[in-house]
Amino acid sequence: MTFLLRFTGLLLLVAFLISTPALLVSSAPPLPPPAPMLISPANGAVMDNGCAPKPDGITWDFDWSDVPGATAYHLRVWRNPAIPLINNMGLPGSSFHYVSAPSDHIINANLNGWRWMVRAKVRGIWGPWSVVRIFRVEKLNTDCP
Repeated sequence: MTFLLRFTGLLLLVAFLISTPALLVSSAPPLPPPAPMLISPANGAVMDNGCAPKPDGITWDFDWSDVPGATAYHLRVWRNPAIPLINNMGLPGSSFHYVSAPSDHIINANLNGWRWMVRAKVRGIWGPWSVVRIFRVEKLNTDCP
């Protein structure tokens, strides 16, 4: 009888373990989020410039797709990669409105070769950068008040 009770108990335990889904424990790091898709400015767009000597600074708008679960976005805008004009890692949403100081402008020798890209942070992990888009800046004093 003792053997039968032990055997039956063992069968019940095995049946329970087989029918209960096991908790999966993975040591693999979570997958990084996808890269955002750039919306605007379009590749090759012409962006605002300031005025000199009149005070009318630079206004630029950047827009990209939402990444599900993103808690922050990192926008990088540059002509010289060593000195980005915008390098903001704490953007809460999928767009950014840049307004410079009223006296800021870009000299005509530096109008071409501007670039921008974005990446998203999900669950504390930065994802890959988006593709890089190129834009240029209008000539100085093009649309002064």
